[in-house]
Amino acid sequence: MPGDYGTANHRFRPGWLTLSTALLLTAMSMAAPSTAAASGFTSTSAAQIFSKAVKDSAAANSFSVEGAVKQPGSDITLKLAVSASGMSEGTISINGGSVQVIEIDGTGYFKADTKFWTKYASAAAADLLVGRWVYGPMTSSPFSSFKGFLSPRQVIGSFFGNAQGPYKKGRTSTVDGQPVIAITGTGSGALYVATTGEHFVVRLQATKGSSNATISFTHYNRPVRPKKPAGGVNLQQLENQGSS
Repeated sequence: MPGDYGTANHRFRPGWLTLSTALLLTAMSMAAPSTAAASGFTSTSAAQIFSKAVKDSAAANSFSVEGAVKQPGSDITLKLAVSASGMSEGTISINGGSVQVIEIDGTGYFKADTKFWTKYASAAAADLLVGRWVYGPMTSSPFSSFKGFLSPRQVIGSFFGNAQGPYKKGRTSTVDGQPVIAITGTGSGALYVATTGEHFVVRLQATKGSSNATISFTHYNRPVRPKKPAGGVNLQQLENQGSS
């Protein structure tokens, strides 16, 4: 068995997951016609509304993020509950391969299906680890590859940190019952910002060429309490076996 573990480990150790949240969004721009009526929060400039939404959302204790990004050769879906307290969980699917991710107090856990392991590691790794939880420090590879998906500040920064104007105000409307204003830019789509309460990001719809994304941000400041998975494989021990 140690020999089998070593074979699997050799294939998925450094750099086995090269996915970056930057892949999901920074290339995406936003735009839509029309102008919002000016009253209260919506009377401020589009740039101020955008800045306020990004700041408030990044500072949230927690939120859920769910949606899909489709790019040539890369289809990604997210369903995550993330928090600033180091307690996050959810599922990421990449081109049909799925991985469950949990972070608890600095320790990362993930459990992937056969397609994910085979694509990003090897058939040997899939045979050994499919359906099993693998865990280790969030600061080490491959867990650090997921960190950008598991912190409110990093999620918001990844989606909007490189966004550039000029911005325009679009229509006021509602998204899932929440009053919002659309903020648009130079592409096709819009960022929807809550106009009541804290001015959080509510939804992103973006298109650039053959790439498109629809991402919803909900359940702000709701506690996230993932449960520690039972059993599992300690990745550091696995690496030590593979190198011995």
